[in-house]
Amino acid sequence: MLNTKVKDFMQRKLPYITPDTEMTTAIAELQKFKLLGAPVFDKDKYLVGFISEQELLKPLTQSSYFCDGMVKVSQLMQTEVVTVSGDTNIIELAQQMQPGKPKNYPVVEGVKVIGMISRADVLKALYDNYISCQTH
Repeated sequence: MLNTKVKDFMQRKLPYITPDTEMTTAIAELQKFKLLGAPVFDKDKYLVGFISEQELLKPLTQSSYFCDGMVKVSQLMQTEVVTVSGDTNIIELAQQMQPGKPKNYPVVEGVKVIGMISRADVLKALYDNYISCQTH
């Protein structure tokens, strides 16, 4: 059984996006960090939401928003965020990542966000374990 924990494969460097961040800035930050989504923090760096490519795509395709870079993350973000502990077993998380469920999870320790894990990160962890099993 794979004993790998979420914290072993999570992304530790995250952009600092707030509810007041402009949509275009959030998009640039996601591209800079090569992410499809990111936690949204308040001024005290507490988790208050999550913004993903899905929420950012819609306004870009609507003519009323197309040229309006002033749309704020607070207008688009999800406020109900599913989080995961860094000590969660990677297989347990993989089993939760079903269609229609979040693709990205902020990783928390208490109330502090310590990273983020995506489906791609989980897939890498499971693949690495598979390769390891094949070579032993």
